[in-house]
Amino acid sequence: MAAGDRLLPGADLSVTELVLVGASPSETYAAIADADVSGDRLLALLGGLTDLDRRFAGERVPPRKLGELLGPALGFVQLADEPGALRAVGLAARYSPFDRGLEPLDREGFADFDEDGHVKTVIDFSLRPQDGGRTLLTVDVRIRATDDETRSTLQATEFMVAPALRLLCRRLLELVKQRAEDGSGAEGAEGGDGDRDQHDADRLPAG
Repeated sequence: MAAGDRLLPGADLSVTELVLVGASPSETYAAIADADVSGDRLLALLGGLTDLDRRFAGERVPPRKLGELLGPALGFVQLADEPGALRAVGLAARYSPFDRGLEPLDREGFADFDEDGHVKTVIDFSLRPQDGGRTLLTVDVRIRATDDETRSTLQATEFMVAPALRLLCRRLLELVKQRAEDGSGAEGAEGGDGDRDQHDADRLPAG
């Protein structure tokens, strides 16, 4: 069973993307925390997760790492942490155009949370070793509504949400891949073709 199925069964919306990384699972796992997302325009456009407004105002903003964004500062709770194999976080938020907010939860609280008007989201990165010291890195995003009315709203906006999530996943994979390959000294890391790697990974054996 995939981590997302175990951590958030019965998802109403799910998106999965993968990439082949020219680095070991341990190096790739470390890159999930260390990838620099400071000033990334796509992440800012999709989720408002970066500090572009402060940068445009002339402020000096220290580098921001992906591990920080997936932490409690933005409401995420760690659900699984298996170095070199899996990292998963969860988030519970109100899903209404008029009333938005995050629920501060711990791991047990996330599993039990079912208050109406919310969606629960799980983001998991799974890593599988491949030949040549490479890693198949998969990111899976799963969203589940806590009640029928919220589920109806989510389904009505899926045509916008799903493509945005897919772009977000692809960008996260690109940033992690770049960080892992830069750190490992892998050949061709600079200017690598992430889309091509994703297609190649579809043909890989499970390793």
